[in-house]
Amino acid sequence: MSQENTTTMGETGNLDRDALLMRFIKAIVDERYAEVLAAADAASLAAYAETDSVTVKPRFNGMVLGTRTVAEPKPKMVIADTRAFEAWAESGERGAWKFVVDSTWANAVLKYAQWDEEKQVAFDKHGEVIPGVQQIPAAAPSSVTQKPNAAAFEKLTEMLRDGEFTADLRALAPALEVPAEPGQ
Repeated sequence: MSQENTTTMGETGNLDRDALLMRFIKAIVDERYAEVLAAADAASLAAYAETDSVTVKPRFNGMVLGTRTVAEPKPKMVIADTRAFEAWAESGERGAWKFVVDSTWANAVLKYAQWDEEKQVAFDKHGEVIPGVQQIPAAAPSSVTQKPNAAAFEKLTEMLRDGEFTADLRALAPALEVPAEPGQ
């Protein structure tokens, strides 16, 4: 169907038909979006594993559509030996010892702790070793975020409205299932 033969929603005058046509289009897009997104995420994660590239900026007609970024998990400090950590907390003027270690204070210690990879110890901002703390390595990246470029999406809407949107959307339609011949 050529764009010359199409009408805009405002020109149709048949909102019932338009509502069903939009529902049809939405169903196809929703179904294919999950498939395309999963394939794009898998490709981004594979590229990250090979090249360490974190962010890509896909383009359409020269416009940056947005960004797709591999989420990089960070290592996490945890209290692995509670007795050693509590003994350390109790031994100094840290302002956090009550009868038990204040969890807010412990979380702050972990947040600002640094890890010495060579010595395999955590230390605070003064360089003091924090007993009982260890670093858990970050998990491998397993997700990709995307952030649309609002200006590009606005331009795409204008292009669609003006009949200048030239992307071939036939790939959105589900593939035809060819019935198997009898006896196969």
